[in-house]
Amino acid sequence: MDRRHLKCLLWKTLWGLSVIALISAWVATRNGQVWGLNAEHLFWDALVLGVLAIPIKLDCHSCSVCRIGA
Repeated sequence: MDRRHLKCLLWKTLWGLSVIALISAWVATRNGQVWGLNAEHLFWDALVLGVLAIPIKLDCHSCSVCRIGA
């Protein structure tokens, strides 16, 4: 596996987990808890995962995986 592919996979995984945490937090605001975690914890998880994904994507300048121009 190429390093670029690994970075793209990591970036997409972090964003995906962030979206799942955000949706779970919205559900937890109505139901109280999701997976044993309250909404505040899930909102923080979504924020941290999203922030961790940003520098990985910004480091990608020319990538055939992300389809960013050369």
